[in-house]
Amino acid sequence: MFSKITTLLLFGCIAVQASAQQHQDVFPGLSGPDLLDALVAGYKPAQLLPQAQARDTLFGEIDNPGDSLTCVYTGFTIWLDPALDPTQAAFMNGGPDAINTEHTYPQSLGATGAAEGDLHHLYPTRADVNADRGNSPFAEIPDNETEEWYYLGQSQSSIPATNINQYSERKGSLFEPREDHKGNVARSMMYFYTMYKAQADQADPAFFEAQRQTLCAWHFLDPVDETEWNRTWKIAQHQSGKPNPYVLDCTLPERTFCGEFGMSCIVAGTERPEPGGLVLRQNEPNPFAEGTTFSWELGQAAHVKLEILSALGQRIATPLDGWEPAGAHRFYWERLPGISAGMAYYRLVIDSGSQVYKATGKMVVLP
Repeated sequence: MFSKITTLLLFGCIAVQASAQQHQDVFPGLSGPDLLDALVAGYKPAQLLPQAQARDTLFGEIDNPGDSLTCVYTGFTIWLDPALDPTQAAFMNGGPDAINTEHTYPQSLGATGAAEGDLHHLYPTRADVNADRGNSPFAEIPDNETEEWYYLGQSQSSIPATNINQYSERKGSLFEPREDHKGNVARSMMYFYTMYKAQADQADPAFFEAQRQTLCAWHFLDPVDETEWNRTWKIAQHQSGKPNPYVLDCTLPERTFCGEFGMSCIVAGTERPEPGGLVLRQNEPNPFAEGTTFSWELGQAAHVKLEILSALGQRIATPLDGWEPAGAHRFYWERLPGISAGMAYYRLVIDSGSQVYKATGKMVVLP
């Protein structure tokens, strides 16, 4: 899809902003192995539901707004009769529209025993798409290499003409979820590997590592929304009161699995200040064809450099490079000839004289 973001991690920093209403500090003074040990001690549930009861709870309560159930990979939705057993009703006797349980961390690669029923990595999915994903690792798949596209109740082998971000993709033994589920996948995978590392490594010590960088990118570029925040607290009611800490604190990945990739999460509206008082907003319009406006705020006067980056993280333009006063700023950029359509990035580099801060956003250039 357009949002091929993993390669950016090789070239520059990503700074994202989390809402204070959806953030809770988790062991802010810890990192590395000490933090991972603390997460296990503080957030691993002492008691989990048996697998059958976990499925019923997932389908009948956790992911059942208005008696409906939606496949996280395709957006396909069914109505569940509340008078029926939720798991059996969703499975529809194995019919073509059956929905069953996706173990984000595969059963064959460590999600066994009590961990099999840990709701923090379970989601409803169409049975056919779940079977196609199997135990494949997650990855970013170039559109022209995708073998199968999944949306609602259908699949196709050709690149979709519309709603492309709503499709999940498969190529051989690789699977890419739809855009709005990528962050959820990342945080579920990190949770599982933190809590059940020994049994995951016993099954395959290379599985998590092979997709770690991709998962880190997905966490930062698809942050927690209100639905995911509420979901983890609903699950906590059935799992010793323990939510997924990777949903609570967006800084956990950079302090555990993602530190070397130059990514950071800034929490807005808390006592923790943003670096240099910098606020970078989404460009408008986005997507755009002829030009777009960038806006930001500076907490102090500084040297400002605005850079346009390709999908591969290569700098293709520097439309602004100069000293700016503190306050709010807007800059209109007219698209240069030769800049092709697709995903691109913009980066603001702020030099206060004593420190350098960077913030990056993504945008889509139309044909």
